[in-house]
Amino acid sequence: MGRPYGVTGLCCLGLLLLASPAMALMSGSAINAAPVVQLVFEHRAWHEYRQEWRVSHSDCSAVVVGRTPMTLLTAAHCLRDVSLDEQAGLPMLSISHAASPLLQAARLKQAIFPEFDKVRGNLIDDLAVLVFDQDLPDQVAIAPVLLDEPASVLLICGYGYGSADALPVSLRCANKAVHQATEGFAAFLPSAYASLDPVFYARYQVQFESKVSVVSALDTLVAVNRLTDQGAYDPALPMPTLGDSGGPWLEALTEGHYGVVGITSFVESFYGSSPQLPFFRQSSAPMADFVYAAYGIRLDSMRARKLFNAARIKGADIRVYRRNWQYTNTQ
Repeated sequence: MGRPYGVTGLCCLGLLLLASPAMALMSGSAINAAPVVQLVFEHRAWHEYRQEWRVSHSDCSAVVVGRTPMTLLTAAHCLRDVSLDEQAGLPMLSISHAASPLLQAARLKQAIFPEFDKVRGNLIDDLAVLVFDQDLPDQVAIAPVLLDEPASVLLICGYGYGSADALPVSLRCANKAVHQATEGFAAFLPSAYASLDPVFYARYQVQFESKVSVVSALDTLVAVNRLTDQGAYDPALPMPTLGDSGGPWLEALTEGHYGVVGITSFVESFYGSSPQLPFFRQSSAPMADFVYAAYGIRLDSMRARKLFNAARIKGADIRVYRRNWQYTNTQ
């Protein structure tokens, strides 16, 4: 939970054996003012032998998209198996990190998201809207949903962390070149690596291509790789990882203000190494840190807009924006 899916391992849901939830942004730069929060979810399981409840927690990231009332977007898989409040019947969650203490004081009053089985069957539905019980003043930053085509480079943010990242967790962001999810495997692991270990390359190419079984429309996703400008896989480059699920893919609108294009949903990573591939000798990190592709759910799709309309009926404030509009801080 709390990790982006990965199609090795899908980031968070463990939806399939092939995709896994996204984690936090490994090796990203610390940023304090972005409209991003860390969510902590409570899970309770009955231990029959001890006759007691066992409580555990998971975490994800979320983006603030509205002020009246405060409204967040995150990944739906983050809410899988979350405990429900006995009185209100709402998911038990809290905001543990945010740029403003006002956000941390808010309490959930509505949660709009699809059932997990629906998300597992089609990852483009991996979106959730969370509505809270207070309004935010204009000085608290939000990120309206950008309804235009994504830019070629986006700022990806999250509270995720890799094995080399220091705790406690802080918000980290990184500018990443964006790819179409319809691009082939070579855009994420160049074919030059195939000559070094053909069996290894073919195995992960099959894994990569298998995501079509859980994504009905690849054009509703945006993707990033972990390649240098020279086309080499580099495990030191920033990449979504544990805790980054639900984190935003942002585009700058004006100085210090952003629109959100998508949210982190799942990643694809290597689950085994090859002595013939040099990048495995560059890092001693666990295999979970060797992510080679990360995917965001686009927020301009018809599926996303349908969810937003349903959420607005229940009181959500989801701001939207287009590049040809004049931006104001109250957008």
